[in-house]
Amino acid sequence: MPSQNADPGSATGHVFEKLTTGRGNTLLALFAVLLPAIAAFAILYRQGISVPYQDDYAAILEFAVNYDESPALKTKLLHVATDQVNEYKLSFEHFIAASDLELTHHLNFGFLTGLGNSFLLAIAYLLWRTYQQDEQDLDRRLLAFLPINLIFFSLTYWENLNWATTDLQNIPVIFFSLLAIYLLFPGRRFGPARLQMLFACLAATLAACSSANGFLLGPVGLLIFWPRRAYAKSLLWCASLAPPFAAYLYHFSVPPHPVHWAAYLTRPLFFLAFLGCAIPFRWPAALLGIGILAILGRAVRSRFDRANPVAFYFAVWIIATATLVAWVRGALGFGLTSRYSIYSILLLVFCYSFLAHSLRSRWSLRSRKRFYLASVLVAVMMCVLADIGAYQYLSERRGMILRGIEMYRANPEVNSPMIDPRILKAYPGENLFEQRTLTGAIRKHIYTLPPKQEIR
Repeated sequence: MPSQNADPGSATGHVFEKLTTGRGNTLLALFAVLLPAIAAFAILYRQGISVPYQDDYAAILEFAVNYDESPALKTKLLHVATDQVNEYKLSFEHFIAASDLELTHHLNFGFLTGLGNSFLLAIAYLLWRTYQQDEQDLDRRLLAFLPINLIFFSLTYWENLNWATTDLQNIPVIFFSLLAIYLLFPGRRFGPARLQMLFACLAATLAACSSANGFLLGPVGLLIFWPRRAYAKSLLWCASLAPPFAAYLYHFSVPPHPVHWAAYLTRPLFFLAFLGCAIPFRWPAALLGIGILAILGRAVRSRFDRANPVAFYFAVWIIATATLVAWVRGALGFGLTSRYSIYSILLLVFCYSFLAHSLRSRWSLRSRKRFYLASVLVAVMMCVLADIGAYQYLSERRGMILRGIEMYRANPEVNSPMIDPRILKAYPGENLFEQRTLTGAIRKHIYTLPPKQEIR
């Protein structure tokens, strides 16, 4: 304590210096946490494009034409709820496209992709709420969250982004699923109030409307409710998934896919590779998947569901998603794509958080600091390498799309915007379909190609 004869002015200056130093540290930590998101969105903005691409022609343009031609409100709503694209019924995406059409009378793909990309920020905020340590001051909470944010904004999942169809399917289903589980555990304890339970059910409904794996919230929810004897809430939870499930059953057609029975043997490998596909190579991804499973098993044995139930049950939902994808895609012989890696990224976030939690009581302060510094270093390297790769891949995709659009402009009656040789080989009629769909949407004034000078 300062002596009674100490100069009051010097004491005040000392306190002010401590306050300003603390604020400076907080701002520095906040900037470090925000920097990965800033870098990611700078890449997305630089490589953004406001024209349709691949699945956009069937999922958005063709849907918009059918929606616009429907004379009655009932028929329009039926299109939004039940129109099928491949094996999916994208009610949420179709609602966004229909709203854009109703409000502005034309489709704006720049708006659609921008909205889809923005869900990354919403997910990041939920991760902050899920993984923050409330007992620490803000500086420490920000520093603890830094590796998580670096991992999450490592754009290994670039294929989902700047592409309206995947932007409004694969990203929202993750946000709504995490939100639904988060709302069930206010203060990390089960027992949502009535209004909060209704919002959780609404989030579950929107997850199922976004993509099919949103329905996996059903069994995950029962895993939460039944041990706690919350039977009434479990019924309400299942009822919230009934409307999107009914929409799926309405005139659902199974797409014909040639299945080779030998492909079923690849399911376990595909499952493991799905878990670890933050690494873009199958066998290393499978090895990483084994490591992730081992950490998840340790989390189950240590009852991590009591320490952080939101993180735990969200990881369970991702494991269920991996099982579903391995069963369907693995059997069909589909290879891994970067769009799945966002699930692997989220599992890596879980693994880091669990290890940091479990080692807190076992290791010395010096060992924990070494673990943290090593984690930050690995996360920085991962983020930088992934962002560099994403910039290159998105640039290549953007260039290909622009070349196709320019070919279409030269002769819209003959030329197709589809010039990807891989897609043309796998789907020989795709070029003709995209040419006809784009021409039809333009003629009906549903969509207009932006002028050349406005395409960034």
